[in-house]
Amino acid sequence: MSVAIVTDSTADLNQALLTAYQIATVPLSVAIGDTYYLDRVELTPTQFMDQLTHTREPVRTAAPAPGAFATVYRELLDQEGVDAIVSIHLSGGLSFTVRAAQAGARLVNGNIAVIDSQNASVGCGLLVWWAARQAKRGATQAEIVSEINALVPKIQLLFAPVTLEYLARGGRIGQAARLIGTMLDMKPILEVDHGIIKAAKKVRGVRHIIPAMLQLFGERIAEGSDCLLALASTTPVPELDQLSQALSQNYHIVDELRAEAGPVIGAHAGPGAFGAILCPLQAQEVVQWTQDER
Repeated sequence: MSVAIVTDSTADLNQALLTAYQIATVPLSVAIGDTYYLDRVELTPTQFMDQLTHTREPVRTAAPAPGAFATVYRELLDQEGVDAIVSIHLSGGLSFTVRAAQAGARLVNGNIAVIDSQNASVGCGLLVWWAARQAKRGATQAEIVSEINALVPKIQLLFAPVTLEYLARGGRIGQAARLIGTMLDMKPILEVDHGIIKAAKKVRGVRHIIPAMLQLFGERIAEGSDCLLALASTTPVPELDQLSQALSQNYHIVDELRAEAGPVIGAHAGPGAFGAILCPLQAQEVVQWTQDER
């Protein structure tokens, strides 16, 4: 018997990885004016960013309905050999999505564990990737849930939007709101802390963003630690390569994930936003990650 892994489209995992690990995805939706699109299904990240930068229409996002999760859960549990599900989702502090997943699970007669990643984008995606690798190795649902719950508080996400305009429109910035209207050329660096977006630091000018990120990571994770690294941006930016190189000098990167943020994440972060996620691993976790899959 096996465990199926489910996530939502905001985990920003690429299709090759989703296919390789048979990860099921429930899409959120994004509306431009009165037209709704399923995230990554009916609108690609590139198509969305092109529309976002040219439209004057309001842009909104919405969580899936509980029934959408219930449908996916039933389909998976009907598959031969699947006896349990682990479903990992965007922070409940940022979206109704995880609560919709919990409601959907209650509609289904099956063994379904729903987990709040307390994170966003590939911060959630790293957890999904871990769960899928463990499921492929034959881990039980209880083992996967225990491991994910242990990793959730260790993940450190920092990101830098070009502007706070889009986060302000969507009401997602919380304490970061105090940065709006600060001095010209001040750039915010934001973090996801216990599932909520907060201000981590502000710097003067783009050239200071990466050094500030390195400093912030250094305050949170000991230099030389074994880490998983994930990098994402809403549009192509050279800073991802620069961040990867710099972080690889400070930490032992066990594995790296690159992602193009999808329309829902992009609607709030805006064009040009980029970020990095580090997840420090203990020695046994490194062994678990690097061992051969079945």
